[in-house]
Amino acid sequence: MRGLAPLLISLLVLTFATASAQDLRSTKEQELRSAKDYVKRGITRFGRGDIEGALSDYNKALGLNPHFAEALLNRGKARRAVGDLEGAIEDYEKAIDLDPHLASNNRDITQAYTNRGFIRVNELDLDGAIEDFNKAIKFYPSASDSYVKRAEARLIKGDLEAAINDFDKAIFLNPRGASVSLAYAGRGFTRMLQGKDEEAKKDFDKSIKLNTEGKIFLELHLRILDAQIKELKRRRAETQQKVA
Repeated sequence: MRGLAPLLISLLVLTFATASAQDLRSTKEQELRSAKDYVKRGITRFGRGDIEGALSDYNKALGLNPHFAEALLNRGKARRAVGDLEGAIEDYEKAIDLDPHLASNNRDITQAYTNRGFIRVNELDLDGAIEDFNKAIKFYPSASDSYVKRAEARLIKGDLEAAINDFDKAIFLNPRGASVSLAYAGRGFTRMLQGKDEEAKKDFDKSIKLNTEGKIFLELHLRILDAQIKELKRRRAETQQKVA
C-alpha cells in the first residue's frame, strides 16, 4: 500500500494540473469571446453614430484582451471620429504590430496618417509630414490624395523634382478624382518655380477646367502654398543668423 501512495499523489497532481490548464484555456477562450462580443456591439454602435458607446465597448474588449488587434483597429477609428488623431494612430500602430495584415489597403489607417501629415504641413514640420504621408501611401498605395499632400510638402521644402514625381503619380492614379485639380495646380506652380512657364500654364488650364470649386479656390490654395514657402525661407534665414 505504501508503494501506491506516491503513485496516487502523482495522479492527483497530474489530474489537478490538467484540469487547471483546461480551466485556464476555457477562461481565455471565454474572455476572447466576450471581447469579440464587445467589438461586435461597438461596430454596431459606431455605425449608428453612437461614437462614445462604441469607444466604451472597445475599451471593455481591450480590458479583457489587450492584444486584440481588431479592437485596437476599431477603437482607432472611433478615436479619429472624435478628433483624437494621436490616439487613433497609436491604436493603429499597435494593431499593425499585432496583425500586419490589418494594414493592407486600409483606408482608415491611411486617412489618419494623411490627416496628421496635413496638420504637420501647416506647422511646417515638413519632415514629420512626409514621414506620415510615406506611411499613408505604404498602407494604401493607390491613395492619390496622399501623393498630392506629400508633393505639396516636398514643394514647400524646396524638393521640386520629388514634388513633380508625386504630382505625376497622383494624376496617373486618379485622373478624374477630386484631388486631380489640385495635383495639376500644384504641378503647375512647381513648374513655374522651375522656370517652365509654358508647361506651367498648361497645368493651370487643366486644373481650372477640372476644378468644380472654381478658379478662386485654386488661387487661394496656391497663395497658401506660396505663403508657406516664404515662411519656411524666413525661418531658415533666421536660424542661420542665430548660428552665425
